[in-house]
Amino acid sequence: MTTTKTWTRAAIKEELLRKNKTLTGIARDAGLYPAACRQGIIGASRPGAEALAKALGVPFREMFPISMYTRGRHDSEADLSPKLRRPSRQNDHSPVDGKAA
Repeated sequence: MTTTKTWTRAAIKEELLRKNKTLTGIARDAGLYPAACRQGIIGASRPGAEALAKALGVPFREMFPISMYTRGRHDSEADLSPKLRRPSRQNDHSPVDGKAA
């Protein structure tokens, strides 16, 4: 049985240091904007995250197994966690302090 490494931000940074690579360098080599990989780590840029996984030689879903990148065209709605499927509260007009206006 093989165990996969847990890819935290710290683990990604350690691997980058070990391979003498930078997030900006990986993004530029992939033809992306300089901050793409930094944003990819936090879930703001799927192309940046994909470039990062490719540069480190790790399958994308091994490095990012959580639902961080399941809303794009690459994954199905069924993969979304219940937290991501809940209805929007944007139109909730209930008073903040509990008093009616």
